[in-house]
Amino acid sequence: MGSLSWHLAWRNIRRHPHRRRFAFASVVSVAGVTLGVAALVVVTSVLGGLEGFIEESVLTVESPLSVVPEGSRSFSISEDDLRALDDVEGVSVVSPYVEGEAVVRHPGMDVDVGCRVRGVDAAREFSLTSLPEKLSYGNPVLRDRNGFGCTIMGLYLAEEFRHCLGDTLLFFPPASFFSSRGFVVGRAVLSGAVETGLPMNDQSIAYLPLELARMMYMSEDEYSGISVWLDPGADPERVSPKMRPLLPDCTRIITWQERNPDLTASMKLERMGSFLAILLITLVATFNIVGTVSRSVVERRADISILKAMGATGRLVLEVFLWQGILVGAVGVAAGLLLGLAGCWALHNTGLVSLPDVYSFHQQLPVAVAVPNLVIISLVAMALSVLSAAFPAFKAARLDPVKGLHG
Repeated sequence: MGSLSWHLAWRNIRRHPHRRRFAFASVVSVAGVTLGVAALVVVTSVLGGLEGFIEESVLTVESPLSVVPEGSRSFSISEDDLRALDDVEGVSVVSPYVEGEAVVRHPGMDVDVGCRVRGVDAAREFSLTSLPEKLSYGNPVLRDRNGFGCTIMGLYLAEEFRHCLGDTLLFFPPASFFSSRGFVVGRAVLSGAVETGLPMNDQSIAYLPLELARMMYMSEDEYSGISVWLDPGADPERVSPKMRPLLPDCTRIITWQERNPDLTASMKLERMGSFLAILLITLVATFNIVGTVSRSVVERRADISILKAMGATGRLVLEVFLWQGILVGAVGVAAGLLLGLAGCWALHNTGLVSLPDVYSFHQQLPVAVAVPNLVIISLVAMALSVLSAAFPAFKAARLDPVKGLHG
């Protein structure tokens, strides 16, 4: 009976019942599902690519996990505990840092610019990050051959000083504007500029040697936080509990998403909003299936009545029209996946759409096709197609054969 219902459904889709021509309504229904699925594939892949691009840019500056103080601006930890953190399973390297705000000045220019100082140990901090690879010019060093401090700035921050490579810059911490003594003005030579990919970092970040930043902001044995870089494939949720016993009680462990809550929330909202908007388009497109199957039921009332008079059950009639919805959905999903994947390839490789100039090192639109997303899109589209055919199919199954034969 299953093969008979499928055969009848396939014939109903291919041919008009009276005019013996191709059923154009079926083409419209398939096209609606195709365009909806293709749009979902392209949108989710582009959003996935952009999220990966943003994550990569954030992780140029931030680490997957960070140890930060809770209820204070700094904390102390011994060198023995730092070495013990390095040995935790899943941890690749830990890098303590000192952060603070400052006004940076070039002695030979009448330019003062606010910046975010990040004092780090270059050997630790730059060993696993992609920062050395993203240097626009210069070298990833925070000490020159003579041991003098150096600074690596965000590209747009360095632009404020006309990319004065090799010149000495002065860093004034907030205390210097409210006290005549008791503060240290940082002096460092510009050794390079980095383009992280996020303008908010490229306009503000300035790396300094850890010891210099510590003298500018806090006492000798204190840190603003600890960056924790993980081994490839390590799960942050499993690594965090192993680190907790080695850390001071006044600290907590956060992910890069928790450290950047506004950015994370906007990414989630954008992904959800775009997905729902395109899903609504797909839902509207599946209403074509309701119209197509309902019209097929009306046009084939006599055929349905004859089938029932010959002994066909309501279940067979139900299966016939459900199969119509399934076939339309399956063809539309298959065509939509092919069209969507072709669109993703074109966006990623042909430069039809490019990123703004601020992302000069990444011209093509980043696209990331995720197989789980394709599976979810296919299942949702198929479910909507079947549900769209269900109402007219149940109506056809309950059709009285006597009324059907009398028109």
